[in-house]
Amino acid sequence: MGDALGLGKVSREVFRRSVLPFLPVDGDPELDGASVRLGGQTVIAHSPSIGVPLEALGFFAFHYSASNVAAKFGRPTHLIAGIYLPLRTSEADLRTIARGLGEEAGRYGVKVTAGQTATYYGVEIPLITSTCLGESIGAPPNPRPGDRVLIVGEVGGEAVWLKGLSSGHGSEAWRSFTPLPVILRLQRVQGVRLMHDVSEGGVKGSLNEVADSLGVRVDVSSKNLVYAEGARGLGEDPLRGPSYGVLIVVSDPDGVRDVADMCGELGLPCVDAGSIKTGSGLYVDGVKVTEQKRIGLDEMYGSLRGGDEVTSSLRGSLKRLSGIPGLVDLIPQVGLNLVYSRPGPLDAGDVAGLSGRVVAAMGEALVCGEVRYGASRFLASVLLEAAKIDPSIRSAVDIRGGCDIRGRLEALGLSVEELPGGEAAEGCPVAHHIRSRGELSDAYVHPGSLGVEPTTTILSRDPMRLVEILAELSKVA
Repeated sequence: MGDALGLGKVSREVFRRSVLPFLPVDGDPELDGASVRLGGQTVIAHSPSIGVPLEALGFFAFHYSASNVAAKFGRPTHLIAGIYLPLRTSEADLRTIARGLGEEAGRYGVKVTAGQTATYYGVEIPLITSTCLGESIGAPPNPRPGDRVLIVGEVGGEAVWLKGLSSGHGSEAWRSFTPLPVILRLQRVQGVRLMHDVSEGGVKGSLNEVADSLGVRVDVSSKNLVYAEGARGLGEDPLRGPSYGVLIVVSDPDGVRDVADMCGELGLPCVDAGSIKTGSGLYVDGVKVTEQKRIGLDEMYGSLRGGDEVTSSLRGSLKRLSGIPGLVDLIPQVGLNLVYSRPGPLDAGDVAGLSGRVVAAMGEALVCGEVRYGASRFLASVLLEAAKIDPSIRSAVDIRGGCDIRGRLEALGLSVEELPGGEAAEGCPVAHHIRSRGELSDAYVHPGSLGVEPTTTILSRDPMRLVEILAELSKVA
């Protein structure tokens, strides 16, 4: 399952094994294309998804095009997807991409009807192209002077996530970066005249697109906008930074309350930020926006998005871990390892770890080896068992054992289980214990046995949280 893919279209065997099981389809794929029955007027949108972490690639590929169909007052029904990969991409990576795409399409009842999956020379990072089709529910009247401009969602969330990735702190915050749920709800709200998702160029760029497309003046105030935590501390204009998931809504004045109520039901802020006026251009806080150049954060975004979020987050976490004062007190004689899995891991090939270990050398923690998938068989088996009980648990670390460790862990508020002693079965005893118990604790203390050093395994959602735990654990006397 972890073998590199060959050149060109993937084989039928690979397609049936690592793509088709994850996609919502109608029957077996047809040769060369597909035939579907569409009724009434059809809304079509096309978007690429490139440069995002593999776990998020399929998610964004679906939401970019499906959200555009919905914003044009269509109900997404079918998707055509092309998955284009660099040479030597692993089948495990393909499976991750297909799973992400299929989960989102299935969630919204959209069928994947056609596409292509292949590797090619010249493709340097994974790319998905998606064309979404939907049935029109009827276009509203065009916006006109006097209509209100509403900003839905927290501005700058995508930018904050990006900044975290750049420092090695991965998260699944991206799963909330879509306007699709609120667009589908607002389609039926009387008075909504236009919806436009915020994409390249941020809020200002998208508002400028609205003004240019309609040939009107858009006048807004930033005073009451709601920003994601940390967005205004990034050192860049948050209104120009990445904010996918934020939605611009133009409504007649009588519909504003209904839009706000609907957003409130979804837990989203909705700010009446301004209005449509006669004239042209975008004005923010009374100043005309004339320059639309991209900011430095966008350039960082492009350089990071081609990477693997799992391995990049793990590398960043290991770097921080190695700098923890007093960490050497927690490193077992055999060394320490830290692992992080893809969502929904199926085998050890979906779990990244160090090919070597973190060891104590000259009183300091030294990271030895490289971050690779399949590098830690025992800890991978622990995560595979944990994921069957709680899929959100994706990271684990092993530290030394000893009679003091349990108390220090409990002092941090962690639940701890001590494994029974005796001769261990083949494989990892922690994995065996989790399988037999059918429930999870935060940590497992193994007392050791003849020739086996006592160790402690700690579980969490991501490796950066484990680094924080180890930093606190090092302080507890």
